[in-house]
Amino acid sequence: MGDTDLLELKLILLGESGVGKTSIIGRYVNDEFKSNVAVSTTMSYVGKTIVRNNQSIKLNIWDTIGQEKFRAISRLFLSDTKIVVLVYSINSKDSFNNLDYWLKLYKDILDTDTVLGVVANKIDLFLEQEVPDEMGKEYAEKNGAIFGLISAKDNKIGIDKYIEKLVDAYLSKGENIIKMGSNKTIKLELSNEENNKKFKSCCSPGNNKIKQKKYSSILSENKGVLYSVFLGDKGVGKTSIIKRIEGNKVNPDQEHTDRIYKFLMNYNKNDMDLKLKIYDVDVDKMKSTEFINTVQSCKIFFVVFNIKERQTLTNVDYWIEVIKKCKDDEKEENYLIYILGNQNDGVLEDSSKKREKEQIIEEAKKYCCNKNRCFKAISALENKEISGLIDDAIDKYLYLQ
Repeated sequence: MGDTDLLELKLILLGESGVGKTSIIGRYVNDEFKSNVAVSTTMSYVGKTIVRNNQSIKLNIWDTIGQEKFRAISRLFLSDTKIVVLVYSINSKDSFNNLDYWLKLYKDILDTDTVLGVVANKIDLFLEQEVPDEMGKEYAEKNGAIFGLISAKDNKIGIDKYIEKLVDAYLSKGENIIKMGSNKTIKLELSNEENNKKFKSCCSPGNNKIKQKKYSSILSENKGVLYSVFLGDKGVGKTSIIKRIEGNKVNPDQEHTDRIYKFLMNYNKNDMDLKLKIYDVDVDKMKSTEFINTVQSCKIFFVVFNIKERQTLTNVDYWIEVIKKCKDDEKEENYLIYILGNQNDGVLEDSSKKREKEQIIEEAKKYCCNKNRCFKAISALENKEISGLIDDAIDKYLYLQ
């Protein structure tokens, strides 16, 4: 079965903090259970490919933040969801009573083509049960949902079967799901070099008049200021990169940013007098309105990962999704996503680590599947490939417009 047969479905779990959403995902994806899972304070995403009815399906599974103060963020991530699972814990009557909030959120945002599930977790705690099984079943039936009784702790087969039932229900709706066809495959095969040719062709000498017209329009539209932001997991080096851009030295033991920091720099090239406002955002500030407003205003996004830690590359998907959700309906071609692989240092490494790093770089390049994305391997510590980074990003953004 080829890649062109792959369907992508977004599945999202909603429910109060502590009902076990993270544990359900951990059991389903990795067949693991951790008894002391920290409360989720950021949205997280994992993928798993399954086969149903001879069809390969990639499930993009989102874990959401259940705490009251984070609920606005959960709303951002609901769009495009195909399967919604409302989760409660059998030993918490409050978590069951609060399903109405999550049900309303689902109904307000998503259409009737979405499959709805209601699942009772922690059935291993039957001695502490506060919500009778029949009560959960009645709630599900009343709202046209598929009911399930599971235990993330010791009931993996039950979770597998339940999610398969949800997927089958979605497929049986006969929705015209768009497959990953030839266009996307072709785009994925474009190399960085081929993408760069597109940029070079935009800025050839013969296009100077066109460029000046575009520049004037952009300057007018943005009042002479472009906004950009550095996003990425905690500890990947966003603050250190910005310090290098500012011309400052980098401390190897740089502390994490605990705020939304910004500074202004001038861009005086191509007969343009443009200012770039650059934001550095603490991951823990994602719950704030200020974070959402910041991302909405930006036109250039630097998504940073640690080139020596594969998990931070995997999370690039998450940060791109954050951008898309905050930008709402704005077309992706209206902004630039610049993916940066930090810590590409010249430190001596054994052959296996070098190969691993090279593989990660190749995987990172695949994210640049369209002309408004590009990739660069850098080192904030050694100030490698950072000189000219901002100019290059602005040039690429301007040529896209």
